[in-house]
Amino acid sequence: MQIKIEVDLSPEELRRFLGLPDVGGLQEDVVAFLRDKVSQAGEFDPAAFLKGNLESLRRNPALQRLLEGARARAAGAANESADEPAAEPPPRRPRTRRRR
Repeated sequence: MQIKIEVDLSPEELRRFLGLPDVGGLQEDVVAFLRDKVSQAGEFDPAAFLKGNLESLRRNPALQRLLEGARARAAGAANESADEPAAEPPPRRPRTRRRR
């Protein structure tokens, strides 16, 4: 035996029926916050960002590896023009897994 019941409810009525909180105001606040952040992203100044975060960028190991590779390639290009063998880029450190 099968019984089918069809109920026509709006999402708001279903939330109320299940006892879920009304999140309409919270949703409006989140949307307004995101709109504000997106509009600020259009006003992003890369020079000011670099100036304010230069020291933390200097200590970043990924950036250091990128710069070392660029220096090695630049030195290799200079060596090739002088008919010397190209310098190899520095070896990469193996990745280690973090314990949790």
